Amino acid sequence: MKHEPIHHLFSQAAARFREHVAIDDGHRRVSYGELEANANRLANFLLSAGAQKGTLVVVMSEKSIDLITALIGILKAGCVFVPLDARAPEKRIEVLLSEVSPEWFVVDSKFIQTLDNATPHASAKMHIICLDREAGIEGREDKFVLHEEYADFNDSSSPAVSSEPDDMAYIYFTSGSTGRPKGIAGRLRAIDHFIRWEIETFQIGEGSRVSQLISPSFDAFLRDVFVPLCAGGTVCVPDSRDTVLDARKLVEWLNAREINLIHCVASLFRAIVNEDLQPEYFSSLKHILISGEPLLGADVRRWMELFGERVQLVNLYGPSETTMTKFFYIVQPADKQREIMPIGKPMRGAAAIVVDAQGKPCLPGTVGEIYIRTPFRSLGYYKQPELTREVFIQNPLSDNPDDIVYKTGDLARMWDDGNFEFLGRTDQQVKVRGIRVEPREIENLFLQHESVKDVAVIDRDDLSGNKYLCAYVVLADEVKTSELAAWAAQRLPEGMVPSAFVVMEALPRTLSGKLDRRALPSLEEVQAERKKDIVAPRTQTEEQLVAILTKVLGISSISIHDNFFELGGHSLLAMQVMARAQEATGVELPLSSLFEAPTVAELAERIDTIRWVGQNMQAMPGGGGEEREELEL
Repeated sequence: MKHEPIHHLFSQAAARFREHVAIDDGHRRVSYGELEANANRLANFLLSAGAQKGTLVVVMSEKSIDLITALIGILKAGCVFVPLDARAPEKRIEVLLSEVSPEWFVVDSKFIQTLDNATPHASAKMHIICLDREAGIEGREDKFVLHEEYADFNDSSSPAVSSEPDDMAYIYFTSGSTGRPKGIAGRLRAIDHFIRWEIETFQIGEGSRVSQLISPSFDAFLRDVFVPLCAGGTVCVPDSRDTVLDARKLVEWLNAREINLIHCVASLFRAIVNEDLQPEYFSSLKHILISGEPLLGADVRRWMELFGERVQLVNLYGPSETTMTKFFYIVQPADKQREIMPIGKPMRGAAAIVVDAQGKPCLPGTVGEIYIRTPFRSLGYYKQPELTREVFIQNPLSDNPDDIVYKTGDLARMWDDGNFEFLGRTDQQVKVRGIRVEPREIENLFLQHESVKDVAVIDRDDLSGNKYLCAYVVLADEVKTSELAAWAAQRLPEGMVPSAFVVMEALPRTLSGKLDRRALPSLEEVQAERKKDIVAPRTQTEEQLVAILTKVLGISSISIHDNFFELGGHSLLAMQVMARAQEATGVELPLSSLFEAPTVAELAERIDTIRWVGQNMQAMPGGGGEEREELEL
């Protein structure tokens, strides 16, 4: 396959579909012609302001259209985009920026203060380009914010910047076992390899509507964006992050927006499956491509019982180090009987072997580690050559030192039919809602807290099969675990903050002194020990909420003062709790209410207050419409 830079593929599509809608975020629509012109404008401005080929450019934006425009424009300028999650804590952003020391930033104006706080020792060469005209930057005396200059810049011609297949295109961060995150440097030709494979394999074309549900801080975001934009389709973005977090709203949105293709992690697919679905739903949907976590047979069965083969389910597998995805498996009706779906076979342009502890190939059916061989792998870890050499090694089946394979750290076996089955990890690394997490990074962070003497972080499964993190801590004083969670939330992305905390006198260890993770108590055992502290519900609403939480969390008894998130609750379970609470009480609350009032007592008080206000408004003459509106304001 001849290399074609991904931004060239987009420009070719833009020339063919100039008036078609390229991105629809529910608030704005932008055509291919507009997107091409705006991306060219940014590229030309970067070059005119002094950016050079290979320059790292950090991108932070909450607006999908502006974010996608920035990524394309940065590629057109021959630069390297470094997308950061705009919702990440400032301290986390500070850590990530310290790993790459960038001098160029393309951001929403609201994040300028965040950059100021996260780059206290920034170079005088720092350049910030604002994507909007929002208030908050007027009156700044520094010369680093190029707001007016960019606002008045009008060159939207196609920039003449050459590119090579192995040019660095992006840096995405993943959790690191050494206590510091790892920046994965992606090469240009690896992006277009996967995008063209997906377009051809699933016949994505003009008018295809593809959902954009994944955070821009993961390389899977590139699938959401470039698959439709290189085929004449439309990137469809929910108008609110709450839509992705609330499975009911997501189902409604997928139906209303007539989505044809979904990329999602297995836990989000499970959340959709567990909704009250009807066979007539998803009339426009053709494909669901699932990755990031094992795809369970129970979820496939529930889906196929309703929709049969009308919607094609595809299981994807591939570490970010080898760029997005390198294996795929098209789920068949017979697979309903499996416990876990296979990850399939390597796609065109990739190969894989399973090797034993000595690096020798395993026979079919024998468990070993997956090694992936592909010219479309990443360039390795940014400025971490030793770590790169540890996992990108010479192919054990070749004498050629340039024949490189990636050691995934994933256990698997290959069957006689050539399909691979994923079986876990060789280390403690886990996937939580599609996010790759190294528990040691979290443990290293907690050990920096003055009240933490010792800590172990492991993954647990909830009743639905979703993984969550549990932290076992030995404390030096009586700090509340909710305070530890809040402290961690200021320093870690949401998916790396433990959902549950267990305070222990000491962590279990082996005779050699090593941490014995298998001896850590389950939450059920911890709950049995603390039954004497249970405070029973006092009102009907509290009784309803306790019944809901015990069922969702799988815990036999819950105190009305227990924190939902300290019991193992997480955002996916929170969606179930709020949906069931509405059914039981008749009161609809936003998902954020559970984060703000995480105990039964607090949440019941909110529900009862809303119900009381509603009843009293109805008792007013005329229904109290005007007075109610004024009261709520």
